[in-house]
Amino acid sequence: MIKELLSRLGQMQQLEALRYRGFRMLWTASVLSSTARWADMVVIGWLTLELTDSALWVGIVAGSKMAGYIAAPFMGVVADRMDRRWLLIIAALINLVVSALMLLLVVAGWLALWHVIALALVSSLTWAIDNPTRNALIPDLVKKELLTNAVALNAVAMEITVVIGPALGGMLIPMLGMAGAYALIAAIYVFDLTVLLRMKSVKQSTQLADESPLRSLIGGIRYVWGNQTVLLLLVIAFLMNLLAAPYRYSFLPLFARYILDAGPAGYGMLTSMAGIGALAAGIWIVWLGNVKNRGRLLIWSCYGWSAALLLFALSTRYSVSTALVFAAGFAQAICWTVIATLILSHTEQSMRGRVMGLRTGVVIALPIGNFLAGAVADRFGSPAAQGGYAVSALFMIWLIVALFPKLRRLD
Repeated sequence: MIKELLSRLGQMQQLEALRYRGFRMLWTASVLSSTARWADMVVIGWLTLELTDSALWVGIVAGSKMAGYIAAPFMGVVADRMDRRWLLIIAALINLVVSALMLLLVVAGWLALWHVIALALVSSLTWAIDNPTRNALIPDLVKKELLTNAVALNAVAMEITVVIGPALGGMLIPMLGMAGAYALIAAIYVFDLTVLLRMKSVKQSTQLADESPLRSLIGGIRYVWGNQTVLLLLVIAFLMNLLAAPYRYSFLPLFARYILDAGPAGYGMLTSMAGIGALAAGIWIVWLGNVKNRGRLLIWSCYGWSAALLLFALSTRYSVSTALVFAAGFAQAICWTVIATLILSHTEQSMRGRVMGLRTGVVIALPIGNFLAGAVADRFGSPAAQGGYAVSALFMIWLIVALFPKLRRLD
């Protein structure tokens, strides 16, 4: 029934990429895996607060959850050499095992902080595998003229789950406890694995079996270094991951508990509000079709994202804070979608896996930002830390636009 619904939706011009069975299967798997991942982010954030009552440790655990991004450039090489479907299957299997272990430790009463950090580090490797592989697979599943549509639809899938996952995680904690939350997360990964196993492998754009992995990686780095457009986009992605993106992972649990007194359900809804904003942005981009003036759109989305976070740092009312988180999520989704589309459209087909691996690799700035966010919030308080991050992001985007005015003309 769901497959038939997606097929019918694909007849609509704005959802045309869903006409392709391979992309429909990938889209469905994306919804499942991302729902589980976001639910886990909320649960593990609140669990860390319960175990430690420390802003610093929340930042450390959030950073550990994403530390695997440092391996993303190597995973991009792997994505250009191996069956990408099987790489996604391996990532889903690892996530399932980690969730099952967390469930076992919680039920048995053995869970300690070091278990949380260790398993967060293991699951972080799947983020490094999943992102470049999934993005590199999209052009193999749809026609070239539908690439922007497919990328935007994939972003919509991700953002649907940023609504569902955190709300689910936040509601499950008071309803079923940590054990019930992890049982559901593990069940979702089982469905994700099932969909990926039913998906057919596709012929990939390139095979690099005769080239060493290290040489492939170096070739990808040289390609990006010589492609000023892609390099500039990667720098922007790095800075926004460092200075803006930590709000979802490190700052929201702190604001929910200490500033807004919202509890775990309120924290889940705050995170979901960012997802609702991002989902609205994704639908808007899909409906626009072939977006023009993407460089200007990228600049203003970065400004809007940072400004919303600055105002959020000053807010002490839950209703105002949720509205500002919605605005931040809306601008963030536009920023990431435009960056991904511009990178793919300015990258040769044979380099997509490695370039998207480097794109995912710059997300290493996010765990660094999370670590620093926890430390700064512990020392100066959450509002001062979030405000400082937002001001820094605004300044860096202004500086980039001043130094590289051609960004405005990028399309």
